[in-house]
Amino acid sequence: MKKIIFLAAAFCISIMAATAQTQEYKNFQLSFISPFGTNGTQSQFTTNKVSVNIIGGYSYGNTGFEFGGIYNVNTHLTQGIQFAGILNYSGNTQRAIQLAGITNVAKKGTVNAQVGGIVNIAQRVKGVQVGLINISEDCDGVPVGLINIVKNGGKKEFELSVSETLNMAVGFKLGVDRFYTIFSVGANYFNSPVEYAAGLGFGTHIDWKQGWGNQIELLGYALTEDGEFRSGVNMLTQLKFLASKEISPRLKVFAGPVLNLTISDYVNPDTGKLGSSLSPWSMWKNDSDKTRVNSWIGVAAGIRF
Repeated sequence: MKKIIFLAAAFCISIMAATAQTQEYKNFQLSFISPFGTNGTQSQFTTNKVSVNIIGGYSYGNTGFEFGGIYNVNTHLTQGIQFAGILNYSGNTQRAIQLAGITNVAKKGTVNAQVGGIVNIAQRVKGVQVGLINISEDCDGVPVGLINIVKNGGKKEFELSVSETLNMAVGFKLGVDRFYTIFSVGANYFNSPVEYAAGLGFGTHIDWKQGWGNQIELLGYALTEDGEFRSGVNMLTQLKFLASKEISPRLKVFAGPVLNLTISDYVNPDTGKLGSSLSPWSMWKNDSDKTRVNSWIGVAAGIRF
């Protein structure tokens, strides 16, 4: 038994030694698709300073610039810039920028920037993420996308609000204070039939002392007429300037003015009136090409939790 253990240990040590001996650092490598390139079968043990991969590359690491026509994979280290037509993957990043047509993944470490057509995933972001979906454990920067998920310290906030335009609205916010996405639905119960709205927006939160803060938010809604979403143009845009006060760690109240703008080509079949029925009054109005643009200032208030 001792002899078997000794032989197993010796085998493991020899493998580790062989691996250590094959670790290489190259200033430049060119490949068609790994292992068909200048590093051959040693790609997985090689750290490159500049790497050009016509289709895709698989390396231990990269410390300067890396290009992949389709993908780049660095199992242990990525520094500098990593650019790929579809996918970048790094086991560990340090002061790195990842640019990809679809997906960037930085499994460990800190990434300075990720720009992906669909998904960005990182352990820690100290800069910016730009993509349709951005996911990180921690973020000291700004995620800019439709869905922004920061697991530690990110914004995950529900909101109930009332206003003269949408008598009741429900919103959900994702992201960070610097930049967050807003998903919202609302209704106007004063209309008959009840009119509905479904919207998307973005906002930023400015934190002040003693639980006070300000929010600047821009939202766009699709509106119903006669209780139905119809073809054509019928939309509401809102620019909100809000002030909030934290009542408890899980509850805030807010209120503030709202600049409203409706754009509609809807014509009421009974009255012949042009424009959205959700416009309660008008500060400024313009009709052109069978479309009415109407604006007014309103007020919104509510709670967040």
